[in-house]
Amino acid sequence: MAKKILLVGAAAAALTLATPAMASAAPPYTVSVGGSSTAGSRPFTAASVGGINFATALNTMSCTSASASGTVQSGTGLTTVATIASTGWSGCTEQFGTPLTVTHSGSWSLNPTGSATAGSTDVIAGKITGVSAHVADSSGTGLCDFTVGGNVDGSFNEGTQRLVIAETGADSSLTVTSVAGDCLGTITVGEAASFSGTYAITSPDGAINLS
Repeated sequence: MAKKILLVGAAAAALTLATPAMASAAPPYTVSVGGSSTAGSRPFTAASVGGINFATALNTMSCTSASASGTVQSGTGLTTVATIASTGWSGCTEQFGTPLTVTHSGSWSLNPTGSATAGSTDVIAGKITGVSAHVADSSGTGLCDFTVGGNVDGSFNEGTQRLVIAETGADSSLTVTSVAGDCLGTITVGEAASFSGTYAITSPDGAINLS
């Protein structure tokens, strides 16, 4: 009897330990849009909630609003779940008040890395890779003209359908890749850049969910 009790107890403990792993998933994912995980590309748009902030060690910049558009890939066995084809930026200035124009370059990919369940309220960690943008003085003087590129950390909240970008610190994976204008000596090639902001994601096909 004692042996039987020990075996039952061991089985129960094993089931308890296994349950979280069985209930959640890391890459690859099943992605559904509007409740459908049928393979396909679904359009989405994004609008910033509040301002967007960008900074290097000696310069800070902000935009009053930003937008993005692209496609979400529904289906199974996915590691890249969305592609950002274009972005828009408004009201951008640097710390000395110089107006800036930000121009999107290339295709950016959204790659989740965190755990996801079949529920609809997960907050899933991930990265946006292939980020590239050109920033220039709007007056055309060339006083501040540079490009940034790399990856940024973030998370997607299924419950609110919001993407939060939070790439900060001296070890940031987003860096200044070239400088044409001197930006008053405040920006140099190779230095880390911080980028933060929150975007509300909308797809005409419905809410986006990962599992």
